[in-house]
Amino acid sequence: MYKKLFAIMFALMLAMGMTACGSSNDSEAVNNFDAAIDMDFAKEVAETISTFGDDPVMGMRSAGSPAEKETIDYLEGVMNEIGLQNVTVDPITVDGWTFKGANVTFTNAAGEEQKIDLGGYQTTLVAKDEQVELVYVNEGTAADYEGIDVTGKLVLLDVDQNENWWINYPAYQAKVKGAKAVIAHSIFAEEGDDRVGVQDVCGPADAPALAISNQDKNALIDAIEANGGKPITVTLNCDSQVTLDATSHNIWGEIPGTTDETIFVFSHVDGYFHSQYDDAQGVSVSLAIAKALIDSGYEADKTIRFCFHGAEEWGVSGSEYDWSAGAYEEIMTEHPEWVNGAFAIVNNDGGYTVEGETCSGVNSSVELQAFVEESLNENADNTKYEWSIGGPSTGTEDFMWQRMGIPAIVAGEGDGEIYFASCYHSTYDSWDAVPLDEEGYRELIYTYGKFAIDLDELDVRPMSFTARIQDFEESLTDASEFRALLDEAYTAAEALEAKMAEVESGDDKAAAVELNKQTQAVYKALQDAWFGLDLINVDAYVKHGMYQDNLENLDATIAALEAGNVAEAYDEYLWAIDWAWYDMCFDKETTEYMKKQLFENREGTWGEGLIQFPHADTWDICQSLGEKYDAENPDVSAEIAALKEIRDQQQGYLDKVYADEKAGLEKAIKLMNEAAK
Repeated sequence: MYKKLFAIMFALMLAMGMTACGSSNDSEAVNNFDAAIDMDFAKEVAETISTFGDDPVMGMRSAGSPAEKETIDYLEGVMNEIGLQNVTVDPITVDGWTFKGANVTFTNAAGEEQKIDLGGYQTTLVAKDEQVELVYVNEGTAADYEGIDVTGKLVLLDVDQNENWWINYPAYQAKVKGAKAVIAHSIFAEEGDDRVGVQDVCGPADAPALAISNQDKNALIDAIEANGGKPITVTLNCDSQVTLDATSHNIWGEIPGTTDETIFVFSHVDGYFHSQYDDAQGVSVSLAIAKALIDSGYEADKTIRFCFHGAEEWGVSGSEYDWSAGAYEEIMTEHPEWVNGAFAIVNNDGGYTVEGETCSGVNSSVELQAFVEESLNENADNTKYEWSIGGPSTGTEDFMWQRMGIPAIVAGEGDGEIYFASCYHSTYDSWDAVPLDEEGYRELIYTYGKFAIDLDELDVRPMSFTARIQDFEESLTDASEFRALLDEAYTAAEALEAKMAEVESGDDKAAAVELNKQTQAVYKALQDAWFGLDLINVDAYVKHGMYQDNLENLDATIAALEAGNVAEAYDEYLWAIDWAWYDMCFDKETTEYMKKQLFENREGTWGEGLIQFPHADTWDICQSLGEKYDAENPDVSAEIAALKEIRDQQQGYLDKVYADEKAGLEKAIKLMNEAAK
């Protein structure tokens, strides 16, 4: 049934697009906007922002730091100069981090004195010409410390944050072992021997971590080998300080419209290293859009508000949800009234146009994906990219706004690999290290400016609830118990979308505004009912997904153990159950801290309330099966019994989540039927 309804819905959405945004590629407004794009201005903005940094060597403009404030002051002048109105700087309270530099000096393998400059993570470590021993511990797992005393020492290690784990695990493991601090080499997919990379720390300030390039890491390892494999002494200098309840800033300005509705355009001002792409380019794209709209004489129907956030990369110490703090504060503390009349978000944090890239993408609310596709298709003959469309993510600052009922369109990489494989959050995030594709840069400005214009030319928010319901249905392992409710939901969505098309084709703006309020309530109800997290990547995930996955992997683990295949159970299935991968690699104190962190210090963050139940407790099982991994015909009956208990627990969690999801869907159906009248 749903396929037929989806076809009907898409035809309706297409009709809405043809009457409203479908012809905008040929519209005078888009053509004038295109002609007014000022690339020299855009490049100047990005280049200027990239010069602001608290460390003369590494850069860094971080939450609550002098460099972040310097960027805000610069943007205030630019925004006023190009003609944005009501330009406002809002101080916000977040945790702050200022990194003024770090280095170690040592005698290298050739017997010469060598100095290495280091990057930093959001932790506190202050040292002045301090003599410290340094040891290398491979990846810094619990097993890597066997037979090694690191008390008071610097620990050098490798971390692969894409394939293995975040920096917080080896950093906290080092703290547990008594180390002074970690110096981590971050592994990237693409080679870059002199590159230094970091991520948000997602851990406490008192588990200090610094960052080092591969070539400098190897120089330290060579010195250790030249010293007979014994620790070497280095001279440490560091000024990295976390300040709780510091002051960061958001800044915004607008092109006023004639209605009470608002389109938001986002970027963030903070960044790692000099971050000429992430997100100096994003800021420049947003400002170039604003300038081209103003210079072209664009008359906005809805207010177009340009928001530039501080503390996006990090802003909450000791939290798993330590990013997007500035945007959270803006919508939850400073301007909660903005939810009313919020039409949509266009977020320019992403889509970085590096030389050689042939792919780009848009990550949008599922409900807006048909609109996004139609808008992109209108430029299909002129694009240099292969575009793809994905779903929402916790990784950008619009996530909390989506939770509040405001749909978003977000710049992304699509199937592109170059930026994230080579320069994301690293010293390579610069146009010198990884050259800019100016043609793609201009297309990005055009594409996301066009999204804003296309949205503004619509009276009714172009949302497909049928697509969202279908997305939910496809996430269910077995949709049979939802069948009747899903059919009812498809019928309600069809009726609502017909009403939306009818109002869009008319000329009653008051009716459109009222209908938009109603569809926002539907969207918010679905967010409340269905948004959850993937516990490994802490990314957006339908709520039941983690429990369905756990049950599948628990059943496979138990079956493999019952068949006597311990290695298969351990390597193929057990590791994928909730926290088991970390339980296999780190000691219990470390994993228990990280588990608690998911529930503690999340109030006042975008992660509040997204995880309801505790993790599956697999640490003892992982340890015992690890010990029996190579044994011949081991007795694993105790482990099987424990896994079956966990399975019963997870089934109970899934049943409760299903019940909550059904209740949320029932609420959304009621709201859709009321709106369709």
